[in-house]
This record gives sequence, C-alpha cells and structure tokens, in this order.
Amino acid sequence: MQTTHIDCSVVKTAEIIGEWWSLLILRNAFHGMRTFDAFQRQLDISSSVLSTRLKKLTAAGVLQKVPSAADGRSFEYRLTPAGMDLYPVIISLMQWGEKWRPNGRGDRMLLLEKRSGRPILGAEVLSADGRPLKAWEVEVQAGPGADEYVRELVGDT
Repeated sequence: MQTTHIDCSVVKTAEIIGEWWSLLILRNAFHGMRTFDAFQRQLDISSSVLSTRLKKLTAAGVLQKVPSAADGRSFEYRLTPAGMDLYPVIISLMQWGEKWRPNGRGDRMLLLEKRSGRPILGAEVLSADGRPLKAWEVEVQAGPGADEYVRELVGDT
C-alpha cells in the first residue's frame, strides 16, 4: 500500500521503520551491532532483504554508512541523531511485547541503567511537569502544518 499521499507523521515514520526487519535492524544497532555480516548472521536474514533495508534506513538518515575503522575496505552502519531518537520507540515495543506477548519464562531482555545497575522505568508519555499520562488524558489538536486528512482525524473540520 502506497501511503506517501497521506501527510501524517505516523505514516511518514512507518514508511521508514514500519517493516519488521527494519525494527530488528534498529534494535540490533542499539545493542551495538554495526556490520552487514553481524546483522545477517544474528537476524538470519537474506543478504538482498538486509541490503534493501539498510539502504532505506541510510537514505532516510536513520543510519549512516561509514568506512570501518578496523578495516578500510568494509563499512559499518551507525545510528545518526535521527536514529538515536528512535530509542524510546524500540523500548516501547519491547515493553509492550513483554507485557502482552510474554513467553512465560520471564523477560527476554533486561534494560538496566549502566551507572546504577537498576532497571530503567521505560518509555512513557509525560506531562510538562513529568507525570505519566494515559491516552485519554491527552488532547490532540491540528497543528499549523495539518492538512485536511489530519484535521479530519483530530475532529477539527
């Protein structure tokens, strides 16, 4: 489904990271993985699919392809500032999966703050004063860049 005609930030983000291989590549990049071979080996993904996803993430400015410091003939894929901003998204997906799709044996991964060694609180939507908010506590309004699609979505027509 081509969705580029829809001017919505969720749609624009999903076009870049919405494929599950892309999410797994990002998850692995956040865990320090950088090389094509490492992604392919750990994910057990075909080289053509991996190449396509890496090119898409690189073209979108989420990853940057740079020459390897260890071997000038190979390349590494590093998270850009835009890629780093996706960290709460990946954490939210992990948390949702642990809550709603548990394996019955316990958390698959523990997320600990390096400095203290304590579990992180996770990703939440916070008020201006730092309180956690639920979806029903947030009012959505059309912003100055909204088109008719967004205005209809938020009931501002």
